[in-house]
Amino acid sequence: MRKWLILLSALSVTSVSGAPAWTWVDANGTVHYSDTPVPGAKQIELSGAQGFGQASRAQQQSSAATQAAASATPQTPASAAYRTFNILSPGQQETLWNIGTNLNVQVALEPRLQPTHRLDVFIDGQRRNLNATGLTMLVPNITRGIHTMQAVIVDQGGTEVLRSLATTFMVQQTSIQNPNAPLAKPQPPVKPQPKVGN
Repeated sequence: MRKWLILLSALSVTSVSGAPAWTWVDANGTVHYSDTPVPGAKQIELSGAQGFGQASRAQQQSSAATQAAASATPQTPASAAYRTFNILSPGQQETLWNIGTNLNVQVALEPRLQPTHRLDVFIDGQRRNLNATGLTMLVPNITRGIHTMQAVIVDQGGTEVLRSLATTFMVQQTSIQNPNAPLAKPQPPVKPQPKVGN
């Protein structure tokens, strides 16, 4: 019995110091523990030595506080909080007519935007600081032509959290000179025919 107590005490000290321990079962079915490996032994990890009194309680409380802090610290980037983020409108390769210079943008976002996050867009590679909190945004100063756009989620410091895929769209304006057929070629004027008298 005394031999086992000495061995277990030695193993407890070993595990506290970080040294490995091994266990094996002999031919008679007896379980053995040691700090040196033997053929057929398996390496094991032992819990720390049990302590008593004030110092032990302080150590347990410190360990519990460390574990709580570790679980409270996010282990994944903020972008992992969002499952869906893409542009609904304008659609890919959509042609928009007569929008003036204001572009209405709608995004799909799931789950909803976090309180400390905002939405911005990139138009043709240039960021527009909209600081929107809703899923619809009005982007001013959009001219005629082909544009690319990406929506972006930023945190309160302005750092990018997540960016959507790019959407390409075209803006067209009706011609003032020929509003009914803006793309048709102008027709030559029709010459009046002389009237044939009776």
